[in-house]
Amino acid sequence: MAPESKSETAPSATATKSRRRGLWICLALFIVCLTVVRSLSWAPTYYETKEDDSWELMLYMLAQRGALCGKDYVFTFGPLGFMYGAAFYPTMFDLKLILQSIFCALTATVMVLQGQRIFTHRVWTLVWIFSLIAIYGFFRDVYFFAVPLLLVNQFFLIDEKDRKLPSLESTILVTLLAVAAVIKFTYFVAGAWLMFFITLDQLLIRRSKPILPLVFLSVTLVAWLCVGQPLDTLPTYIMTSLEVAAGHSEAMTYSESGWLAPFATMMLAAGLIFVGFTRLAYKRGGREAVFAALAESGLFF
Repeated sequence: MAPESKSETAPSATATKSRRRGLWICLALFIVCLTVVRSLSWAPTYYETKEDDSWELMLYMLAQRGALCGKDYVFTFGPLGFMYGAAFYPTMFDLKLILQSIFCALTATVMVLQGQRIFTHRVWTLVWIFSLIAIYGFFRDVYFFAVPLLLVNQFFLIDEKDRKLPSLESTILVTLLAVAAVIKFTYFVAGAWLMFFITLDQLLIRRSKPILPLVFLSVTLVAWLCVGQPLDTLPTYIMTSLEVAAGHSEAMTYSESGWLAPFATMMLAAGLIFVGFTRLAYKRGGREAVFAALAESGLFF
């Protein structure tokens, strides 16, 4: 039998490659959908007036009435703060789920894209993604703080150093980081800290235009305006939140029963992550590791 010609085998190889690509895209979409279903609080939480956590209901009410942050109310949650919790507020609960779903789906998309870059075999990518999904048992600080962690890994460890434009993953993460900055002051601090060192790295090490910081600033301002907040309330919100956060930190103690062991475990885990990240950043970027380590350190405050 005569061997097959190149013209006969090429279409077959192309078709096989297309089928595999299509299968992987379908699988990635399934992972994103599964993450959304797994992470969001679909069953609303009802709080009675006497409960201390009724402040979650207040965040809905303030957003619905268009109350001004730092003027009409002083709190460490911004105008999108109602995205944080799981309390049920009839007129805005559906909107909260939609916004959370978009936020969660984009974050999961980045995790899939990062998995493809980190692992050479797609099976390990799936294992890695499903392991990450398993630890997100609730949609609060864990998932919001995943954004700066994913970004610092993406920018300092995954993105090519000589690329002129930001990667799709970095752009998505910076956009999410800016939206999170309007949700809670803690996320604003984490985002500003991270973007400061990314700016220094882009200007001093990579010698490129600071596109990502401009994206962060632009999206933050647009999000602030879109929720009905005038720009002059933003500095007031930042200053009042600093005062409230300082008083809250001073009032907290880790010597109470039940706090010491979890806090010590968290600090140990954070230390190991920081050391491992710094080592990887140094092996990859040399001098760039200084800004990478400083950016990473601020996320564990």
